[in-house]
Amino acid sequence: MHSSRELPSAINEPDSCAPATNEDREAQPEGQSTTKVGFNVLNTIIGSGVLCLPYALHNAGFVFGLVMLGVIAVLSQFSLYALVVAGKRTGTSHFSSVTQAALGNFGYHLLNYSMVIDMIGTVILYLMIIGDMVTDLANIYLPITSSRASVIMAVSLVVILPLLFFRNTGPLARLSVVSILCLPYIILAVALRAPQYSGKINVELSIFGPRILPAMGVLAFTYSSCHAAFPNYLGLKNRSVKAWVQASSFATAGATTISTAFAITGYLSFGSNSKANILENFPDSDNFINLGRLLFAISLIFTTPLGFYPIRDTVTEMLKIDPERHNISRVWESICTVVLFAICAVAAALCTDLGLAYELIGALSSSVVNFLLPALVYLWAGTDVSLGQIISKWKASSSYGLHTEHDPLLVLASGSTEGKPNIRDIGLWILAWTVAAFGVWVMVLGTYNIGREL
Repeated sequence: MHSSRELPSAINEPDSCAPATNEDREAQPEGQSTTKVGFNVLNTIIGSGVLCLPYALHNAGFVFGLVMLGVIAVLSQFSLYALVVAGKRTGTSHFSSVTQAALGNFGYHLLNYSMVIDMIGTVILYLMIIGDMVTDLANIYLPITSSRASVIMAVSLVVILPLLFFRNTGPLARLSVVSILCLPYIILAVALRAPQYSGKINVELSIFGPRILPAMGVLAFTYSSCHAAFPNYLGLKNRSVKAWVQASSFATAGATTISTAFAITGYLSFGSNSKANILENFPDSDNFINLGRLLFAISLIFTTPLGFYPIRDTVTEMLKIDPERHNISRVWESICTVVLFAICAVAAALCTDLGLAYELIGALSSSVVNFLLPALVYLWAGTDVSLGQIISKWKASSSYGLHTEHDPLLVLASGSTEGKPNIRDIGLWILAWTVAAFGVWVMVLGTYNIGREL
């Protein structure tokens, strides 16, 4: 299963990666510090999923939900670490490339299909939330009554669709900055206003909740960040595993702190009444929250194109109609753009259960992209540890007293003596299997449980 040969670590050096465009060189001429990259990863993790955490806490149980929030944070951090380690050993710097190098064409296609489902689901989620927010605001402040479906279709066609025909996301960079700047107020508004409504609802601090498996899907979606592992790693000034661990650990710790505070505050304020979008729990008369609704809608309107471009790029490559790679007219790419986005918009208009959407996307695709595949990639290409080596090491340790004076007493720092792994490598190997098992658990049982409830 594993190979003991020395694999190239080309990803460690800037000029050994895929050729950079002029745009890339201008954006990151010298690389960024671990702190700056850490904030970029943090922005990737903290998204619309944070608004669903009080709802997930109710379904998982207050105690178990908080425990799993921390556990999933650790598993997610390992996934970020595992991808970069495997990338260095295989000389690749893209999620799809390292997956294909480690797992072959099956893993490559599984990743592509899972990412398409995950990204389409995310765009649908964004449009659903935009529809809810804009409809509420229109009915509060405008003299007309608007339906949710008409708002979604209008915003999709008039505002978002024109932003989807660029060749890449470069022209959307400024909109991305605006989107990010909207988030701090939203988080602070909920954190500061939610306690004003506490005490009005009886909150049960249960150990286990009524729907644990679907809640795990929500938590898996919340920590979705593996798609951004390599772009952020390649943005480091010091492209080493140690620097990446520092940056990603900072992001994971920050995301966990924010998510935990958000989940506890929202749940203690609204208890079992917590909705999939916590902003829907606040009254329409709360102007501070209404401003948060407006900013959140603006943020998601500008974020939706960034979530859609990877869908289009993946599908056009799968269909062999990418105009740059296959020397074909851009008309087919434009048709693909319209069809894919129309599917997303119609699905968002028809689907009204935001909680179900979070659960399905998390269980069906986020579990694969962010846990199962990174763990398998690490097991097949990121480590040389195997079960046979562990058994051999255990037998050698149990017969320690029989060693002769010619036997080595210390294990080398690189991880092995005559192929025997050290404790750290064994621990990471066990953790990788744990992450893979969690991904399978959420994907299979979570999806089955959600389907049974429909």
